[in-house]
Amino acid sequence: MSRPPRDVAGALVALAVRLLPAARRGWGQAMRAELLQVEGGRARLGFALGCVRVALAQPAALRALGHLAATAAAVTLVLAGGVTYPGARFEIIALVAVLAALAWRGGRPGLLGPVGRSRTSRAVRAAGYALACGYLVVSVMDHRGPQLLGPQDGLLPGMITLVLYTVVTLAITARGSTAGPACLLSGIGAGLVAGLACFLVLPFERVLPPLADGLPGHGLWLLLVVAGAPGAAMVVVAWRTRSARQALMTVLCAGAVCAAVVALLGYGAFLLFPDQMPGIVPRGAGPPAVRHALSRLEAGDEYIAGLIWGCLLVAVLGAMMRPATRRFTRGLQALTVAGAVLALIGAAAGEEGAAVLVVVATLVAGMLALFAGPRGERIPSGAGGQVGS
Repeated sequence: MSRPPRDVAGALVALAVRLLPAARRGWGQAMRAELLQVEGGRARLGFALGCVRVALAQPAALRALGHLAATAAAVTLVLAGGVTYPGARFEIIALVAVLAALAWRGGRPGLLGPVGRSRTSRAVRAAGYALACGYLVVSVMDHRGPQLLGPQDGLLPGMITLVLYTVVTLAITARGSTAGPACLLSGIGAGLVAGLACFLVLPFERVLPPLADGLPGHGLWLLLVVAGAPGAAMVVVAWRTRSARQALMTVLCAGAVCAAVVALLGYGAFLLFPDQMPGIVPRGAGPPAVRHALSRLEAGDEYIAGLIWGCLLVAVLGAMMRPATRRFTRGLQALTVAGAVLALIGAAAGEEGAAVLVVVATLVAGMLALFAGPRGERIPSGAGGQVGS
């Protein structure tokens, strides 16, 4: 029994209909109805190709193709970039997949998207994507060739941090976010200033004198900048918006950006000035190359600590940006804030292990608070966010 001929034109029109956004479903119905009126195989095929071309020209389809192309380019970079250690290759490719999925969700209606209508939201989201791409490039460059420390490559903490920062960046710049343009601009600007000042006053690579040591007063006045920049941003936003929520999110945003800047500058110094790496481990730890890798791992401890505190602030920020319209959400927000306070107390008391466990629990509570609201939850009027801004 012979099979019926395949309707290529019908399959192409069906594909075009699937590619159309929800607002253009009427176009899809018109395409199918018009195809029934077209006669001749060549004419039907030409009409179907025209439908596909129209569907691909829609912004949603272009974004999807862009995400697919960027993901393929990133995976190609990892495979062809000389990352030979299987563990590092798997981790980087997994990170690419997660970031691609987040970017796709960021373009669809929901908690993470679409991006807000203000230029500030679009600029912040674009900068977040650029930083994520930069991290991937640096990770590939840093893991080329043999990895002397094997699974101790230190890649996983940075991956987790990047994913958390990306999730909150998408949420805070989404159309339904409660964070207004003033909050974003002031918080990020203050965080950049405070992060640079903090990096200068910290011991360079953990054991060397601070880079600000040659400044007047050994640069101790920069500590005022570290504390004053986020505080000033909070006061300015509180005065402009008359909203305590906006002020709180501003200072949390500034702190998270500050921690990220310190870590990025510290790890960037590893790559830009490898010969300046101090010898921290004893000479009996192994050959020179192994000692250098171990010293770098030890020197990065303070920057890992910065990433941990940055993740803590990101968790609180994620919890606070969600309107507390339900008792469950309010409970998660309170649990997140309490966890952050307990983590700070534990770290100050020297209980670092317990503090890290509390940070992990706080991250879980913060992300649950961020995603706990029901779909379609409306932002209250006067929240000062993207809606109506």
